[in-house]
Amino acid sequence: MKPSAYSFAHLSPSTQCAHGYRGRMFIYQTEQASLSDEDEHNPREQHSEAHWIAISQEAKNNPIYALKLIQRNVSHESAIARLTESYRHLSQYTKRKMEATLAGWELLDDEDKNLAAFHNSLFSDDDNGYRASLRAASLKLEKYIEPMTEQEIQALLKRIAERNNVHSAEKIAERRRQEEEDKRKADEIGKQQRKEYRHLYGS
Repeated sequence: MKPSAYSFAHLSPSTQCAHGYRGRMFIYQTEQASLSDEDEHNPREQHSEAHWIAISQEAKNNPIYALKLIQRNVSHESAIARLTESYRHLSQYTKRKMEATLAGWELLDDEDKNLAAFHNSLFSDDDNGYRASLRAASLKLEKYIEPMTEQEIQALLKRIAERNNVHSAEKIAERRRQEEEDKRKADEIGKQQRKEYRHLYGS
């Protein structure tokens, strides 16, 4: 059974900008930071492997390879590990274009192929489709991102409330750190001033 979709654009003005692949990734990454190990249900069991791959930063950096891994039904742990270790994959269109325009293309390793395709795209108005293919892959990845569950919504609401609560433990600790830092700086300034005074007028 698919999780129900919720609308939470009213939570803060910034969420109105959370549209598209990057916006939805940001919401999920923010929400995941607020989930504790003590939650009754494991949030990762409520979404598909494809979903967890699609929202990862690694998939954002290497969307073409991420799609291939999703289509192969690779687990998200294994997929993210592979994405982390791999150079950015190129589309078949980009590969064919580069083979036709760059002598010795087949002799380059994956890293150099990616760099060569990137530079060619910059100076040829993306004639090789490098940037266009990455955008298309990112849009396709977005289709694998599933609606947030009620548990995730509640965790996100809790996180927002804590950030806005000046009496929360996080805010109190932050103020204490700032006070200690201000005191340290004041002590250093006072120490330096006393040192300069002794240098000018003696002890």
